[in-house]
Amino acid sequence: MKSSAKRHIWLLLLLSVATGLALSSGAALAQAGKAPGAAMPAQYEEEPAEEAPPGGRGVLDIRIQSDWGRPHPPGDLILSSPTGEIAGFDPRDNYYYRQMYGASYLRDIGPSGMETAVLYVRNALSGTYSLRVVGTDSGKYRLFMKGYDQEGNHADLQFTMLIEPGQVHHYLINYSNQGGAYLKARRTRIGE
Repeated sequence: MKSSAKRHIWLLLLLSVATGLALSSGAALAQAGKAPGAAMPAQYEEEPAEEAPPGGRGVLDIRIQSDWGRPHPPGDLILSSPTGEIAGFDPRDNYYYRQMYGASYLRDIGPSGMETAVLYVRNALSGTYSLRVVGTDSGKYRLFMKGYDQEGNHADLQFTMLIEPGQVHHYLINYSNQGGAYLKARRTRIGE
């Protein structure tokens, strides 16, 4: 066999191995930040603090609970940061998003037995966040938002809305962690 034919065979072999590696790593990248959910409560490793820690960038504290006296909130929360990182739980796909540094998502049961879903972001960046409330049950929910600045001052917002299973409520949140704790939000649409 001629040396040029051997080179072609080696080149084809090398290209097929490189293509296989690229395809397999691309499949892994497509799932980065998404972890399949398990039959366990929506919970990360840390519980939210009651007050913002001194110093740092700031804190966003977003909570949802039932407004009809039901024990569980009728929806789950998914938050996208100004840099595109995602945190929260998507009940449609049973996925926990854990891409956002300093974020935690958990279910908290208060003394009355009412459950609250809590999405807590430590070291929250200033900017525009996108929040989705994904309906899991028919009902009315209360959505609480609290934004802390670097000095621990806070601004509060509250929404009360009806939701159905599978519905998605979209909110835009403008937040600043600078002096004065600026927080402004509005629901932009219902749907996917």
